[in-house]
Formats: sequence, C-alpha cells, structure tokens
Amino acid sequence: MSASSNPYMNQFREEAETRFMPRQRNIVLAGETGVGKSSLINLIVNRSIAGVSDDFLGCTSAIQNYHAMIGKDSFEIWDTPGLDEGFGGTVAPSAARNKLRGFLRDMSKTGGIHLLLFCTRGWRITRALQNNYKTIRQSTPPDVPIAIVVTGLERNQCMNDWWIKNEGELARMNVNFDDHACITTIPEDDLPESFQGRFIESQEIVHELILKNCLSGRPTMNEEIRRVRKESNADKGRSMGRKQQNLPPPPPRPPTEGPYRIPRYFRRSARHIIVCDSVIPPAENTTRIAGSITGVWQSSTLAIQGRLYHFERVTFQQLAEKRARTKCSSDLLIFYMDIEQSTEVQRLMLCRFYGLYGRKKHPLIIVIRGLEDHSSASAWWDDHICTGKEDMENVRLACFPEGQNAEGEALEDLVVQACGKCGSLGAGERALNLLNGVRNKRAKLKNRIGKRKGQ
Repeated sequence: MSASSNPYMNQFREEAETRFMPRQRNIVLAGETGVGKSSLINLIVNRSIAGVSDDFLGCTSAIQNYHAMIGKDSFEIWDTPGLDEGFGGTVAPSAARNKLRGFLRDMSKTGGIHLLLFCTRGWRITRALQNNYKTIRQSTPPDVPIAIVVTGLERNQCMNDWWIKNEGELARMNVNFDDHACITTIPEDDLPESFQGRFIESQEIVHELILKNCLSGRPTMNEEIRRVRKESNADKGRSMGRKQQNLPPPPPRPPTEGPYRIPRYFRRSARHIIVCDSVIPPAENTTRIAGSITGVWQSSTLAIQGRLYHFERVTFQQLAEKRARTKCSSDLLIFYMDIEQSTEVQRLMLCRFYGLYGRKKHPLIIVIRGLEDHSSASAWWDDHICTGKEDMENVRLACFPEGQNAEGEALEDLVVQACGKCGSLGAGERALNLLNGVRNKRAKLKNRIGKRKGQ
C-alpha cells in the first residue's frame, strides 16, 4: 500500500490542516502620542501607508489595521490611539485608555493577539511609561509577548546603547519586556550621510523581532504533546471501564516479526528503542533501521558493538489510534522525517509519537532524509518544524549520506552514544541485576542458617 493511499496518512493530513496550518497573526502597536507608531508601520511594510504627524498631537484617533508581508509570512498590524495625548489632543487621555483596554480584551477573545509592540521615544524613562505598561499588561493575556520598540536613536553611535543603559531601571520599576528593538524610523533619504544605512538596519531588527516573538497561531509542539498525553490518559480510563463492563478487549498486538529472532530471555537485557518512520517508501510497507533491519517487521533485536538493542516499530495505525502498544519503558526514541514531504503532517505525527511514547527529557533522535550535513538539517528543523519559543529542545538531529551501509554505520554509532547517556545499563539489564542480587542474598541467608543448624 502506498503512503498516498494509506487511510491513516489521510487522517493525519486532515487533522494537520485544522491544527497546524498557519492562521492570521495579529500585531498590536501601543504607546504614547508622538513616539512614531505610524512611522513604525511604514518601516515594517516598507512603504508609506500610515499617516505621519510632525507634532506631538496624535494623527491616529481610531484603531486602524494594515496588512504586512515579511518574507512569506502574513501579518495584520493594528494601530491604536496614542496615550497621554493631553486634553487638547485628538483623543482624551481617559478615552484613549478605555478604548485600548476594550480593544485588547475583545481581540484576546476573538482573533487573538500574537505580539504587542510597545513604542516609546529614546528619551529618559518617565512615570507615564510605567503607567502605560501596566495598563497594557493588565489588559493582555499573560502568554502574549510584549516587546518594546525604542525610536529616535538614529544619532546614537550604537542604537542598542539605550537598552544597555536603561534595562536595569526598567527592571527596578517592574517593567519587563520579552524582547526589545532600538531603531530609527526616519527614511533613508532624510538621514544625514553619516547615518546612512540606519533605516535598513532598523527594518531588519524589527522584522527579526516579529518573526522571533510573534506566535504563529498554532499550538507549540509542547502544547500538542501535552494534549496527546491527556487524551491518552482518558483513553486508558475508558479501557478500564471496558474491563469492568466485561466488554471484549481490543485486538491483540501483532507477533514479533523480522529477520532476527532472539529468545525472549536475552531480549530482557537489551536496550529498548522505539522507532517511527513518518514517510514509508511508496513501493512497500517497510522501514529500514540502522541499515540492517528491512522488510515488513514489527520488532527485532540486533547486536551492535557487543550489546543487544531491541527495536520496536510504531505504525501509522498505532499513532492514529493514540494508544501506546508497549508494556516496557524505552531507552531511546527514533523518528524519521523527509524534507520532500508535508512538514505540517510530520510535525503532527512527531508530537503524537513523543506524546505517547516519550516522557520529560526523553532521548530522541530525529533522522532527516534528503540532507547530508548537520548545519542544513539544523536550519531545516528550525525553519519548518521547531518554530515556537517553547518547542522541543532536547533533540538530537541526524542526517546521513545516501547509501544503506553509510547510514547504517552512522546511525549505529549514534544509537550507542544516545543509549550510553541514559544510564550505564538498560532497563531489562537493571531488573535482572536486581533479581540476581535478591537471589544471592537469599543464598547467603540459607548458608548462615545451615551453618547454625550444623553447630
């Protein structure tokens, strides 16, 4: 059966479209009057679309939105009326604060706020900045990142010096930001010759800040893993209810298959490794492990560098049913990915796999097909799979040159290293040693009793 006609793969595609496909991302701009919010919008979109005022009276009296593209990513930027404008301004101070509070709360309930940019000028820190920050923080969900954008720094020798100088003062006032950008919003043509390049530099800084902190509108991998574990625990509860109601049990686990059949007694001392291949070759339903195990198999045991390793394969059906069909804890997880396949589907399958079979800081090897050097694999992983701030970090990436023998030898070495870090002995071997220790104590106790009786 080919991967395209696999019903479980189609199920993953449908779920990935609803859970992991990127949604609209909303960026809200807030700050005092005259700090350059409209100019910041023009800088982000790289054209003049927002009205700019030269005085300290705000030019934005109502909330307006602008569409922006940064690379291939789409964003909606929401410009809000300036705070602390004074009673002679376009919007009264109390009205501006109430309008901002209501907008932030309504946006949080509907489309969601993925990033809030707090704009200020590069002058000294004032009490107004602290009060405005409190207003924004109290009206924004705690998981929304807030970044400060400091404008008007084109004449500073180093624009980031403002943050270095004032970071401590902001912390003392309990004004904490998730990130910062020290920039200028004056267009390149209006800058003196000695400050040329500052506008382009500022644009790159702001774009990087947005891409780094703006939530993608989809759950992070850790959130998805927690959801899978919660659903799996609920399924276990329903399974216990099935036993109490004398309902028929689920289908039994397939028997052990594979080219290597080793007695069960010896498999107890082997390291247990669970493997999942997110993309099965379309020609046949096979998965190659360490370049040695091929064919249609469920589990197999190999001797690598003088130690036994028991591999167990997880199929699409097992992931789709959200049920971990293994009774012993694993020492290592291996997940295969391919750069030519849908990253959203593979991301969903990886979360399902780790949520069912992994635990906190569980060793995990990601084998990426289609790349032959670690730097390319790391860049592909960061750009397409692990894109959130709280995503998985304890992952070991691997990619191997083409060829079965080269991949097998390299992966065997990686498996030995990863299993060596999780303890000096495998789970089965530790249990056997503990049992042997109990037997030895019993034998010594019998010998002592025998000697006493003989006396």
